[in-house]
Amino acid sequence: MKTWIKTSIAAALFATTAVGATAFARGGDCDGPRGERMGMHRMAPEQMKVRLAERTDLQLARLELALALTPAQQGDWATFKTAMKARADKMVATMEARSKEATPKTAVDRMQRMEEMSKLRQTEMADTRKAVEAFYGKLSAAQKTVFDAEFAKLAGGHGPMHGKGEGRGYGPGRG
Repeated sequence: MKTWIKTSIAAALFATTAVGATAFARGGDCDGPRGERMGMHRMAPEQMKVRLAERTDLQLARLELALALTPAQQGDWATFKTAMKARADKMVATMEARSKEATPKTAVDRMQRMEEMSKLRQTEMADTRKAVEAFYGKLSAAQKTVFDAEFAKLAGGHGPMHGKGEGRGYGPGRG
């Protein structure tokens, strides 16, 4: 066998082993092709609830540290934090309910389900916006800048519609 073929095979085996070892070290929870976490939809409802609660707590703690809140802002922060945790709890409840539903069989049924979910998301967004507006108004200009940059992570933002699409024709930095 030619040397370059042997080298190519060895490199491919090494790369495959390295990727597998990385996935194993991370608990097999690899990122998908679009950056989403694989396996979240396969979790038991209780596991999903725990994982989402942990993620929400971590992101809220990071945001709180980044904002460097004053003692006068702590009450407003507590109200905001409660609203964000309630939002996460609603998301889990919705996912649990959907996992127990039968999969729609017809195109019409699927479209109806999509419409219902869209209405639910719209209501959730309006509630979230109200909580954000109430808290945002209590922040200084510098804190607003930090909040603007960090909130997409807390709100589950990903992709070009959430400010990460600069230079791709989307978001604030249309280019």
